[in-house]
Amino acid sequence: MMDKWVEVNLDKIANNFLEVRNFVADETKILGVVKADAYGHGIIESSRELQRQGIDYLGVTEVSEGIKLRRAGIFVPILIFSSCLEEELEYTKRYNLTITLNNLELIQFIVGKQIELKVHLKVETGLGRTGIKVGQLPEIIDILKENPQIEVEGLYTHLATAMWREKSFVDKQFSEFNKAIKLLTEKGVSIPLKHICNSSALVKYPKMHLDMVRAGTILYGQDEGGQVFSGKMQDPWSLKAKVIYLNQLEKGHSVGYERIYVLKRKSKIAVVAIGFYHGFSVEPIAHPKKILDLTKILAKTFLRFINHPRMKTYGYIKGKRVPVVGKVGMQLTMLDVTDVVDIQIGDIVELTARRTNLSTLIPKLYIKENEIISQSSYEEISTLEVQ
Repeated sequence: MMDKWVEVNLDKIANNFLEVRNFVADETKILGVVKADAYGHGIIESSRELQRQGIDYLGVTEVSEGIKLRRAGIFVPILIFSSCLEEELEYTKRYNLTITLNNLELIQFIVGKQIELKVHLKVETGLGRTGIKVGQLPEIIDILKENPQIEVEGLYTHLATAMWREKSFVDKQFSEFNKAIKLLTEKGVSIPLKHICNSSALVKYPKMHLDMVRAGTILYGQDEGGQVFSGKMQDPWSLKAKVIYLNQLEKGHSVGYERIYVLKRKSKIAVVAIGFYHGFSVEPIAHPKKILDLTKILAKTFLRFINHPRMKTYGYIKGKRVPVVGKVGMQLTMLDVTDVVDIQIGDIVELTARRTNLSTLIPKLYIKENEIISQSSYEEISTLEVQ
């Protein structure tokens, strides 16, 4: 029995992948990014569907995510994006995971232990997070050439502004990345997989596709801008909850904590068992970069203060849009369903939420060909628990 759940339509993920596959050149490989529980869509079932469709590679952030996929029977190559700890290397080898080499100290440790690994080198070109500085590459290349047990399969970097309108910085990073490629070529090092494009960049900058593109949010239906996939990408995700309580309240009655919402008419209020504990109505704090950004944030805050309709959160029930009213609670949320005819306890409300914020404790139902093929709930696997 479930009072809330997420439905994931695997056919729509397959559709989105095939649209990307048809867009990039035949010789360009596609890495499907399934980090963070596949952006809230379920890492195992999403990866299985992408594997069925012929994905070339999968990408995750943490070693534990890669282990989880291997234990679920995923056999395609898996790249770990983050920097690995020394104690995790045993597991990356055991589960045939490709790691990212992004610092000299880790390389020296691997060499000292004579560990056999497949790796991608990550170079720092402007994001300022992790990566080898281009000036460090000659020393690292010399080390790697003397240690053939380390198979360098790829070279990549991470763009900082591809999804925003800062093409000049994208061009700067691409130029820096090409310097790294040239340096490797001059050193006689051949890298089979060079990749720089994330979802936004693969749409906006086809000349940067190189040997592989990293398709992340675009696989899950996110609009990456432009007209390339206009009307073709499908949203596979929906959050649903059952009404667990109905309340008739008079005009002037307040709803929720702090009495921030007062009814302007006699109303029927529906309660659903989801709240900020589950990640519902939780939003990241935006950090303004320019005065225009700050102005937009302040404007939205003011509109929320006056309870403007554009800033409300809505659900959908029996084909009608209904607003969330009052302050969202830890595990309960109220909606004004006054205008919904014949509503009953047990009726289903479809809600909107930030997918990566939503708790993985909420079960998922996976749909294929209009049938539920599996149900899953999240089970945390850490490398320390793997035998």
